[in-house]
Amino acid sequence: MRKTRPWYLLIVLLLSFSLAAAAACGGDDEEEAEPAPAPAPAAAQAQAEPEEQAEPEMAEPDDIKIVLQWVTQAQFAGYFAALDNGFYEEENLNVEIQPGGPDILPVQLVAAGAAELAVQPFAVLLSARDQGIDVVAVAQVFERSAYRLVSWADSNIMSPEDWAGLKIGVWAGHEMVSATINKYGLTEGGGEGQVELIGQGFDMQLLLTRQVDMASAMIYNEFAQLIEAGNPVDDFRVVDFADHDTNTLEDALLARGEWLADEANQDVVTRFLRASAKGWALCADDPEACVEIVLKYGPALPRAHQTWMMNEINKLMWPSTKGWGVIDRTQAERTAGLMLEYEVISEPADLDSAYTNEFVEAALEGFSEADRFRNDYTPLDLDVEDLLPEDG
Repeated sequence: MRKTRPWYLLIVLLLSFSLAAAAACGGDDEEEAEPAPAPAPAAAQAQAEPEEQAEPEMAEPDDIKIVLQWVTQAQFAGYFAALDNGFYEEENLNVEIQPGGPDILPVQLVAAGAAELAVQPFAVLLSARDQGIDVVAVAQVFERSAYRLVSWADSNIMSPEDWAGLKIGVWAGHEMVSATINKYGLTEGGGEGQVELIGQGFDMQLLLTRQVDMASAMIYNEFAQLIEAGNPVDDFRVVDFADHDTNTLEDALLARGEWLADEANQDVVTRFLRASAKGWALCADDPEACVEIVLKYGPALPRAHQTWMMNEINKLMWPSTKGWGVIDRTQAERTAGLMLEYEVISEPADLDSAYTNEFVEAALEGFSEADRFRNDYTPLDLDVEDLLPEDG
């Protein structure tokens, strides 16, 4: 199950190191050997047996490793689709996809040169840069935030104005929750009329046992756990922070700035993004096929859960307002502002150097408008009450 930790307060990272033959025939001894025919003129030989043209040698493929934010699951389906369908190979890339996990910090691996790219929330990128780590976002994979707060419908929690006196389960780095509390004139704490924030594990047990009034969930993962526990979707109310303009950017692709300064590596990144965009486009057009690909590489989560996840992940990308992977300045500024306001970063972020759209724009040059934006995207119509418990 994905235990997404979308807002790590990054610890200081340690840098590490990483690394032809000829044959003749003889006649009968008793017979006089006939004289050998005179050799044909060179021009005649060339006409009779044209030389084969040597094919130009292919350059050795460029190696590139990408570290995922979490384990193999549909959250990262586009990369596995690009790998499985040969899109990276077409770009002369030898791509290694390394799954993440609880003991893996993708930023650390990129900073140490042990990987070229990593999938991390944009907020993690800003936190790392605030600590002096040279990382740059080269694409914003998710245009929309997946982080939600969920409550039981029978609790009648209709809006943030009803949060006074409630207990809310949160993960580390809960800027969206705090920003929403402040926006509606509330305060955090355990006192009367305050909003008490409770540390939550990466499951929904606190909500299922009603130890909290609301719980944190990624709409593509933890929310599905509630359904898999046998609860209809209508049993819950969901807060989408985008409805309150307190959402922040999530999954981005980042690289080490020094590595990116090399023009050869810039070309590698552009080719990687082009192939990855094709992989994500395939997942938009045929999500079920992408689920099968994900299960091929990581069968830990059941098909039903992966299908839910794939559908919700597609919704975070499509339709795209800027084009797949393009980082929106307004959303970047909002994310940086919230990080500063809640002291996750110590000074205003230099967004001009924190991200670049140069490579993703170059990667998309040959794409049609339909493929860049997918304005006609329609998600799967899933009957989740029937779908999820069957494989759960």
